[in-house]
This record gives sequence, structure tokens and C-alpha cells, in this order.
Amino acid sequence: MGLAMFDYDGVIVDSFDQVARDFAEACRANGFYGINTKEDLAILHDGNCYEQMMKLGLPEWKVDKIIRDYEAIAENHLEEIPLFEGMAEALRLIAGRHKIVIITSNISEQVRNVLKKRGITCIEDVIGAELEKSKVKKIRRVMQLYSIFPAYYIGDTVGDIVEGREAGALTVGVAWGWHDRERLESVSPDYLVSTPQELAAVLCSRPEREQNNGRRD
Repeated sequence: MGLAMFDYDGVIVDSFDQVARDFAEACRANGFYGINTKEDLAILHDGNCYEQMMKLGLPEWKVDKIIRDYEAIAENHLEEIPLFEGMAEALRLIAGRHKIVIITSNISEQVRNVLKKRGITCIEDVIGAELEKSKVKKIRRVMQLYSIFPAYYIGDTVGDIVEGREAGALTVGVAWGWHDRERLESVSPDYLVSTPQELAAVLCSRPEREQNNGRRD
């Protein structure tokens, strides 16, 4: 039995268009006009979103306010956002070999409710934005809590892969999300997959002796 930690947006749900609209609205409501397009949002996720926004000159208090406003706006749309095709079945297959934990920038309870309504009951826990801003800290916390290996972090952005590796997880890039395959290849994830079916095949075939040293045995 291993540990599979999933990002939510762009990995499990096809949310890029909706998040881009909601996030731009939250930015404008706070007098910040630097995020207007999907590519603007994608660039924020080349690293930690909070840190990237502060690099644009925003003080931390304003970043916090934008995020809170975004969460309030996004809550109205969470149930409208579809799962990626094949993801529900992939999660069920992966759950036969791994404990599954979702690490998200959304509010934990909102994500739990959405998954429950869609019949996905194989998730051990959801660690959301209300618990910790740093994805590295959240991944490390989950790895320490479960203490089972191998431990994978599955993400769709350059920032996900960089932070997953920094936290000590084996990294899996998915090429159907916010960053394309070429962008993900630039940071050399341990695995890079193109479909949920391929993701399930990779995670369900890996040996339990695989080590969390940032690379394959």
C-alpha cells in the first residue's frame, strides 16, 4: 500500500476556464488588474501561487484578501465543474493500491461535498487552503501522518512538480491540466502521463520498494 497525493484543479476536475474567470474577478475587485487571461493564471502556477503574486508587487495582506474573495466566488461554481473523463474510475483503481489524499487550494469541505455528490468515496482526506498556504508543508504533513511509501504527488503544473519534489514525494505530471506536456517536461517529473487511464496504470504497477528519493529506483 502506497500514498497518492493529488492536486485537485487541473488533475481531477477540468476547472481552468472557470478558475481563470473567478480569479480575475477577485483580482479586479481588489484593484489588481495583472491577471486577465488563462496564461496569466498559468504563469502564477510556475511556482507557489501566493509567492508568485507577491513577486508581482502585491503585499501579503492583499494576496490573502484576493484569495478569500476568490474562494467566496468559486464556491458558487464548484459543483458545475466537471471531472475529467475517466478520472472517477482511475481514482477507484488507484485506491486499491494507495491511500488517496487530495491537497487543494480550495476549502476542504467544499471539495469533499462535490466528490461525495459524484459518488467518489475512495478519498482518505482533503487538505485545503484553510489549513496551510504552503503546498510543500501540506505534502510533508500528509507524508508524516501516513508514513507509507512509496508516496507520490500528482500535479498538473510546474509549481506542483517543483513543490512535490521539494517535499520529498515522487512526482507525477499529468498533461491534461493547466500546463502542457512540454512545460511539465522542463522540470523533469518522475513520471509524466497523458490520460487518467495511464495514470492508474502507472500507479498500480509500481513496486512497493520504490523509494522517495525524488527519482525512480
